[in-house]
Amino acid sequence: MKLLITATIFCTLTSVCYSENETFIPTKEWQEIKPGQGIPAGLHVRMNLETGKKEAKLLEENDVKSSRTSSLSVAQGDTFDEESYAANKKKVKFNHKLSEALKNLPEEALGIEFNAEKFEKIKKDYKSYDELKRSLKDLNMNFKSDAEIISELIRDFQNVTKDETRFRDVVRILDNFNYLVHQIDNAIWFIEENGLDLVLLPNIVNNTNTALRVQSMRVLGALTQNNPKAQISVYEKNFGSYLSHILISSASTDELSTALYAFGSLLRKFPHAQKNILSRSGVKSLITVLSKDCEMKIKAKALTLISDLIVEKDLAVANAATQDASQYYELKFEEWLPAHEFCQTVDGALSQKLYDLIEQPDITEYFVQALEITAHICQRVWSQSAQLRHTLLTIKNRFIHTNEEYRLEVAKLIEALTRSLFRSTVDIKDEL
Repeated sequence: MKLLITATIFCTLTSVCYSENETFIPTKEWQEIKPGQGIPAGLHVRMNLETGKKEAKLLEENDVKSSRTSSLSVAQGDTFDEESYAANKKKVKFNHKLSEALKNLPEEALGIEFNAEKFEKIKKDYKSYDELKRSLKDLNMNFKSDAEIISELIRDFQNVTKDETRFRDVVRILDNFNYLVHQIDNAIWFIEENGLDLVLLPNIVNNTNTALRVQSMRVLGALTQNNPKAQISVYEKNFGSYLSHILISSASTDELSTALYAFGSLLRKFPHAQKNILSRSGVKSLITVLSKDCEMKIKAKALTLISDLIVEKDLAVANAATQDASQYYELKFEEWLPAHEFCQTVDGALSQKLYDLIEQPDITEYFVQALEITAHICQRVWSQSAQLRHTLLTIKNRFIHTNEEYRLEVAKLIEALTRSLFRSTVDIKDEL
């Protein structure tokens, strides 16, 4: 499905955007806006993330409602229009006709007996949401939808933050957000209720409490994970730059880990954001994590994100015949890595933590897999590194002389990698 970024632009009622080019004649269908071409006032304008071109059409009522809180939004697949609405109406009519037809089928056709009285009894036994609220009102049981809970939590957060001593209340609210926004509809509602500006931005950008920044970034990661609409809104608020700054400046293990989680959720399957964020401070921030004096699991997480983005682009380009990969072609991620000394940094990160890697075979596996994916970028540097060669072969020999099946599997991965990197070595099996 295509990812579309839409922007509703309202000119004043009396003004018109002028151009020296031919006049743009709007219709209900999306049309490309040529460079410099003027458009009439009050159109629905979007940028196609996959082609990078602007398009416009006549504004519809649903488009006005969707622009209430943000100038950018995204839809996965085709946007809603009159044709899809009419199709849905036909589908409802069809389902109604199907329901009526099923009633008239012979009993033996379905193997069940339709009984009007039983059917009415079932309808009475199951009440609607509003009926449940009314019937339980006397019991003081107030059932709320997720949207109502999110709106209430945002209001509570605004009141709680006025008293900085109520730390536990803030954490409780953020924990609830973290649970709720995993659902795509809840995440969109959180954004429409201005949760990014009222809750996440103040905590991630201005809060000096590390624990609250970590909790807020967890919410941000849950919000954007596999949610294109949320990714667009978060990208528009410049969260990518804020996360990059945290990755560069922080020394906290929890903060680095959570920032990487939120950073990856924002960037994955979003080439437009990858191009603009990574080309600025994004690549530098990821490589800085690899050079920090932090736990190896944090470095493995950063290196895995780098390798995942490379694989994502390769797959998109390989499937270019069936999908638009134009924005991935413009992404020069693999060229930016050597420019920030990626190869030398990875070499040092591994060579300095030999014994940590021996004690953590799961972390070692992440490193080996990432090294294999990025080897074509760093072949020249790594193949000349005696220190890296010694580290890999030492770990392999330690693992291969154990009875633990998992370590033996990792040893085989290392052996394949070393043979690929150090082809000129006469006999790497004898390395101790």
